[in-house]
Amino acid sequence: MNIIEKSFKMASFMVLASIILACGNKNKTEAAEFFERGNFHFKKNETERAMELFTEAIEKVPDFADAYNNRGLCFEKLGNIDKARNDYRKAVELDDSFGQAKLNLAHASLLLGENKTCENLLNQLAEAYADSAQFLDLRGKFYLQTFNPSNAVADFERSLNIAPSNLETKTNLGYAFYLQNNYEEAKEMFLSVISEKSNFAFALNNLSATYAQLGEWNEALIYSQKAIKEQPNEITFINTHALNLLENGDSKQASEYIEQALKLFPENPYALRNSAVLKMKNEENSAAIKIFNKVEESNPEVEFIYFYIGKAQQAAGNTPAACKAFKRGSLLGDARSKKESENC
Repeated sequence: MNIIEKSFKMASFMVLASIILACGNKNKTEAAEFFERGNFHFKKNETERAMELFTEAIEKVPDFADAYNNRGLCFEKLGNIDKARNDYRKAVELDDSFGQAKLNLAHASLLLGENKTCENLLNQLAEAYADSAQFLDLRGKFYLQTFNPSNAVADFERSLNIAPSNLETKTNLGYAFYLQNNYEEAKEMFLSVISEKSNFAFALNNLSATYAQLGEWNEALIYSQKAIKEQPNEITFINTHALNLLENGDSKQASEYIEQALKLFPENPYALRNSAVLKMKNEENSAAIKIFNKVEESNPEVEFIYFYIGKAQQAAGNTPAACKAFKRGSLLGDARSKKESENC
């Protein structure tokens, strides 16, 4: 499942009004005043008011790159990544030397799944930002998103040498270990994070998923319960918790979370997998197999999918299909599939 830490703060706020004031004409002076007031409101978390003021600054001076960048930050904070991306792009078009705007554009591009754009920007910035924790964090996330955990580990570790107290970076490093199937190191990293911040929801969820990979389903349930308490509507957490409930024998409560997840996102592959596990536990094997096959066809990376396909086929009396699934899961590093495949 996707257990990447999401709450990654990339952008730093630019305050460059004095440059505009030096130009002397009335529009630029007024634009600088709007810009400075926008900075003030942004720092007070009055984001919509800040955005209005940056827009006023842009209307006065249409080539005000810093105002576009800062308005982009407002859009990003409000969850409108498309508009944020467009403003960062405009800032870069107006000033190709604007490194912070390029970092912000790279971050927005990554969030939107525009990996090539993100990569190009990171390559442009790599030399100048080689010792920047902010840059290393972003490039590490890019490596995670493009399934290169080894490079992600290297960047997150370098970032932590610069900023050792960053819990988001530690969480992402733990996830990189997770992707390498290095579950013990992942577990230690997540435990370290929650020892410093016990309600860090993403670290709690990640730790739960790690315990699941280690086959410690009781521990997994403890931490998914804590994660979902912090963010009850986060679908990743709902799916993690539902599976833990199923594996701990609580099908009734699991069904409630599965229903919640499917209402939020009817085609979510992890929610569908969980719904099939529930059917399997209710001895509805044909229905379970149909759903498992649908998930496997479009999302073969879904965790434990081959183990569950194998168990459903096994229950249906189809030993060859069960063994085929277990062997596939074993090749992908699923310990439970590997154990089952040894009997094939």
